[in-house]
Amino acid sequence: MANIEKTYRHDKLGLITVVWKSNMRSVRMSFKKGKFTISAPVGYSMETIVRLINENEQKMLTFIKRHEMRREETNVDENFILDTHFAILRISLTSTTTPRLKKAGTIPNANPSDSSASSEKDNLVLEMPYNTEFESPETIAVVKNATIAMLRYEAKKRLPRIVKEIADANGFKYSSVKINSAQTRWGSCSSKGSLNFSLYLMLMPLHLIRSVVVHELCHTKHMDHSTNFWALFDKTYGISHKIVDKEIRDLKMPGFLKN
Repeated sequence: MANIEKTYRHDKLGLITVVWKSNMRSVRMSFKKGKFTISAPVGYSMETIVRLINENEQKMLTFIKRHEMRREETNVDENFILDTHFAILRISLTSTTTPRLKKAGTIPNANPSDSSASSEKDNLVLEMPYNTEFESPETIAVVKNATIAMLRYEAKKRLPRIVKEIADANGFKYSSVKINSAQTRWGSCSSKGSLNFSLYLMLMPLHLIRSVVVHELCHTKHMDHSTNFWALFDKTYGISHKIVDKEIRDLKMPGFLKN
């Protein structure tokens, strides 16, 4: 027996699809693309289903609100664009059957403010199938992994140059530059002068990236946060650390990237 499908319009919940299936033994509810679908056994009357909807109206409204909040936080859909100082990542729906990340050349950098900023930024495209379910955890994971891959690539490509430029100009000595995936610490400096930076640093504007680099280079001379350390930072960076720290504290990690 073929499934029977009808659409019911609720004043607060919007359009709800009702499907009667011969293999169903109980009523089930699902939520995709911002709409509810109710699957029911054959024989359930529309009046019974409407009554169930009305009885669960508040729960369904709460579910919608939570869904909208999660979607706002993740902000992953077919129009997704992540535009950073050194690269831009966008989604393109294609006939591909599996997602794939491609570099599509470069585009002009609108803010090449100093020598450590290239006049061009990398242009990356994440190709996704036409039938992608953007609300699914699997899709969000794909976009997250592609973003991390982009940030790691850019961090390894750009940060050593920025570190060298600032170090050479200000007489700092360091032993190495390494990239990690820490989300709670932008950078660190070992007692041997090894500098570690989070790949998520690449989400920052260039002036804040440089401030973190200056911060860690200052640790090659002062391993604490003493008055001498902050005096050296302010002198090297040219702006009070208090102003920079406030800017960094106000930054927000995109919701879909949070662990």
